[in-house]
Amino acid sequence: MPNIKSNNLIVFYFTLALPITFLIGSMFVNIIAVTISLYTLIWIFKFKKYSIFFNKPYNYLFLLFILFIISSIFSKYKLTAFENSFFYLSSILFFISLNLFIFSNHERLLLISKLVLILVIFICVDLWFQRIIGVNLIGYPTQQAARLTSFFGDEQIPGSFVFKLSPFVIYYLFNQKKNKHLISFRITILIFIYFSILITGERAASILSTIVILLLLFLNFKDLNKNKTLKYLLLFSIILFTLFSFKNSVIKERFYYTFEQAHNNVYVSYYSNSLDILQKNIFWGTGPQTYRYECQNVSNICSTHPHNFAFELLSDTGIFSLIIFIIALYSVIINKFKTIKNKFNRSIILIFTLLFFFPLIPTGSFFTSFHMTLTWFSLGFIYSIKDKYID
Repeated sequence: MPNIKSNNLIVFYFTLALPITFLIGSMFVNIIAVTISLYTLIWIFKFKKYSIFFNKPYNYLFLLFILFIISSIFSKYKLTAFENSFFYLSSILFFISLNLFIFSNHERLLLISKLVLILVIFICVDLWFQRIIGVNLIGYPTQQAARLTSFFGDEQIPGSFVFKLSPFVIYYLFNQKKNKHLISFRITILIFIYFSILITGERAASILSTIVILLLLFLNFKDLNKNKTLKYLLLFSIILFTLFSFKNSVIKERFYYTFEQAHNNVYVSYYSNSLDILQKNIFWGTGPQTYRYECQNVSNICSTHPHNFAFELLSDTGIFSLIIFIIALYSVIINKFKTIKNKFNRSIILIFTLLFFFPLIPTGSFFTSFHMTLTWFSLGFIYSIKDKYID
């Protein structure tokens, strides 16, 4: 077998640069992701590693690509459908590359996790600066309804961005050597990051982050120091109550609107449109990334995509694709649970694999390069977690 460690420096250096490129622009993200994907494809064929196509969970992910191709063949929008099918293939190769060449090495995994932690803290500091001053560190102003954007210009996504990178943060903070003087500091960092997500006004990121904290506490409660846990929960509750009590608080306004106007929520219309489109071809859909075209035929309330992975897969690629994707996620969790015995690590794998694709929560498009590169980057990390790294 070829020496993986001696053949993957290009992948490592590109991956090392990836976190910061998310702030620079999608073009640089695409260049890095495509380069890594091409390298992986060449490596597979050069060393005849065809068995990768049949290993779980990669086999289900490649089967999904085949279903996308079939959907593209039947699509009226063949160019768009095939283009996005091969983008998905690139994403899978990127995911495999991270598992084979980068995160399988503990030193590299920790180094990238540390860089991600520094990046996340930097963004969180910038969010508070923008919230207090009105502009971020490089002059980007807040958006409508005091929404925060940090370094993402007019894109209201910093909360989702930080949430997607939180598996790196949690793993790095709580899988180091235990030190009584540092554990409080690590928890404080985590609380700071959580409330930084809250002040962005992003409902989905805020809800999912809250679920993560509660599930981590619930699944690991027996192993926690009860007195310290209760103290932090009390502090957590006080800060949360204070944030919601602010007059004209962007957080309060956003969440009150969510529950008071749920029946008029635009996302409900997007989801309903997906089901209407699905009826045209329940097995193969209308083709990857074609929601934007078909939506106009069923509704006046449209978007480029339905803002939910499940509904997008249904309308664009049919019911078979959604079933296979669910099986792939199940395979990821089950395969890791066979090798992972540490309860905390199991919690990270289970919680984030499910919440990244949580139903009825708005998401980016399954076929958007920036969003999915970030998602597969985090999933690649999650799938590489091993017990031997635990102190």
